[in-house]
Amino acid sequence: RLSGLSGLDADDLTAVEIESRRRMLDLLAFYRAHAPGFEHAWVMLTAPQAGVRHTRRLAGVRPIVREEWEQGVVYDDEVGVSPSLAPAFPSVSIPLGSLIPAQLDGLVAAGRTMASDAQSHIFLREIPQCWVTGQAAGVAAAEAVRAGVEPRHVDVRAVQAELLRQRVFLQVGAAQPS
Repeated sequence: RLSGLSGLDADDLTAVEIESRRRMLDLLAFYRAHAPGFEHAWVMLTAPQAGVRHTRRLAGVRPIVREEWEQGVVYDDEVGVSPSLAPAFPSVSIPLGSLIPAQLDGLVAAGRTMASDAQSHIFLREIPQCWVTGQAAGVAAAEAVRAGVEPRHVDVRAVQAELLRQRVFLQVGAAQPS
């Protein structure tokens, strides 16, 4: 893990690649010298590129903020539910507004680019949340095209109805299909 560098800067990304591989080789040398059974260990493969965990987030209509999900807020425009982070926390309601840019038309975001504060982004960037928001974004985009409106003007009830038809779990008003 390397902090203080930008995932948007080519020089920083190069520095991360070099430093990560140096650390890997240092650890290999340590294990060869000090861990029985690792005397002849070697590196077979590394990732072709370093993974960047955090860069930009969408400035959205309705960002997800920690203070709200800690209180169990369920948004009226909910289009997905993130699993609970721990027994002490409720499930996290994902509003459609977190997938819609505040100022740019014609776009629906998903995954780790969704609108949230930094504390919420830590878990919202994970794969299950990306699945949830990807499906919701796809349904919202399709509904916008069907209705001939910008995504920010889509009928959220129509989006929720389609998500429920697809057997997506939502906490808001509509009953779950049987």
